[in-house]
Amino acid sequence: MFKIGEFSQLGQVSTRMLRHYDKLGLLIPSHTDEWTGYRYYTIDQLPRLHRIIALKELGLSLEQISNLLAGGDDLPATELRGMLRMRQADLAQELQAKQMQLLQVETRLRQIEQEGRPSPYEVVVKPIPAQPVASIRQIVPSVAEFSYYCDSIYGRLYRRLDQLNIPALYPEVIVYHATEYQDTDLDVEMGVTVSPESVQSPPAADDLEFQELPAFELAAAIIYEGPYKDLLDGVLALLKYVGTHGHIPAGPLRELHLSGPAHAEQGDDALPVIELQLPIERVSR
Repeated sequence: MFKIGEFSQLGQVSTRMLRHYDKLGLLIPSHTDEWTGYRYYTIDQLPRLHRIIALKELGLSLEQISNLLAGGDDLPATELRGMLRMRQADLAQELQAKQMQLLQVETRLRQIEQEGRPSPYEVVVKPIPAQPVASIRQIVPSVAEFSYYCDSIYGRLYRRLDQLNIPALYPEVIVYHATEYQDTDLDVEMGVTVSPESVQSPPAADDLEFQELPAFELAAAIIYEGPYKDLLDGVLALLKYVGTHGHIPAGPLRELHLSGPAHAEQGDDALPVIELQLPIERVSR
């Protein structure tokens, strides 16, 4: 048997908590010396301690844990593992969302620090040509999940084009269809350039859209070179230019991947090169 201090080291939980669990009847020592009051535990009690700690990590109260374990240590490991996997996924999603919020805060801070200074981006106003694409349009639940959906959708797109024997040309393009800012339920279309013939005589494929993105006589555009996580910097700079030069958006924002597929692994020193295009029109007075 193990003294309470020894058992606390084995289970990586404080002696104070072990005494508390004993008081609540959650984990009663195997033996308590009637003269000294010393608590003793056996190695067989470790699984129950591990279950208590795991259930606490899931956010359950000690009362709820007591009810779950009321029948002894019969909470199956498979059931507990499933509960922990779900909690793990929830925490990972929460962490991803917090990281995205942090990036957005950093971006806004940089925008404030740039006030009164020349923009680090050169904006070009030019016509943009029509672009024949094969694409998949989907609602992305949140900004934090955008990278996952980008990988998934482009993976589906390339596999399907390969099955149809249609060459994928470049650049890739992402079209953001929202007419106002959203950080949830993003209406995006991810596509890749194909030959004009593929659009004029599209194959029978209900899961893909073969279309020609329209040409615009006037669009504001910038070249952004940097990590995808900081792309909002370029978007905000582009929107600021449009707003301060007497224009409004006349169509959805396009993101062209000039340096290759967005989902492809890049070298340590390689940074994505992206062109952001926003169709514009002059504000009528």
